[in-house]
Amino acid sequence: MFMTPAQLREQLHGVCVISITPFKENGEFDPVGYEKNLKYILAGGLDSSNATIVVGGSTGECGAMRTEERKEVLDCALEVLDGKLPVIQGCNSTSVKESIELAQYAQDKGAAGVMALSPYYYPAKDEECIYAFYKELAESTDMGILLYNNFEVMNIDIPLTVLKRLKKFPNVVGIKECTPAFFKMTRVVQEIGDTVSVVNGHGEFLEPYAGLAGCAGFISSMSNFVPERAVAIWNARKAGDYAKAKEIRDTMVPYMDLASRFSAQGGEYKVISMLKYITDLVGSCGGWPRTPCVPLNEEDKAQVREVLKAIGK
Repeated sequence: MFMTPAQLREQLHGVCVISITPFKENGEFDPVGYEKNLKYILAGGLDSSNATIVVGGSTGECGAMRTEERKEVLDCALEVLDGKLPVIQGCNSTSVKESIELAQYAQDKGAAGVMALSPYYYPAKDEECIYAFYKELAESTDMGILLYNNFEVMNIDIPLTVLKRLKKFPNVVGIKECTPAFFKMTRVVQEIGDTVSVVNGHGEFLEPYAGLAGCAGFISSMSNFVPERAVAIWNARKAGDYAKAKEIRDTMVPYMDLASRFSAQGGEYKVISMLKYITDLVGSCGGWPRTPCVPLNEEDKAQVREVLKAIGK
């Protein structure tokens, strides 16, 4: 579903599903499994009226895929979703040329937009490194761009000074804001929210508080296994019923607690393996993780099964 930058900016007022990428045990991409996953998300009530979906992003294990594989994932998502849910191509890369190649491919294929993390191999201590990357990307495509601020990966929290410069590009219409400082998130909304849709990059963990801060929407990796709850949180938040939104969000605290513990033990890779396993358990398809992400051990799996019971699935 092609969108103009202005249309994408409005579409980001909702749930931004962060898609996993199912792999087979031999490490190959599993398009049949991915189709099952995407249809499960649609069946949970996420569609073009309330959501977007990012494919081939960090949670999609983009760092473990070749460029051609990432294009294959996009092709699969576009075919399966067929306009029912706007698709945003993840363009994270240490190379701006690869990001541009993926963005131009997405534009040719009719995706809704692109999301990109600025260079992260070496920490970009100089603000000009970040600005130069996004400038080159923005000038290479007509598509709407979702900036991605991820301190955990980049080792820098993109300063407001840079964001205020980037908002001047007409196709920079959103930001997935994963700042570790909630106050910073509120300031980003205040400083660039007039032209850029600020998306709460911490997802349900910070809902509905990010809504009160003015964030346009929130990301949701949990939509891979509880899409109906992401929809319910959004509907309550959109209606201004923050108490109801929090009540629904709080049903997911057992999952969030375990995800936090696993993150402390094994980093984001372990959380991705957890997410894939729990997605399998609910009858969708998470699939196998790809090296360097490894499957959970039996003890970890037992904890996940207990969490599934605790959240009522």
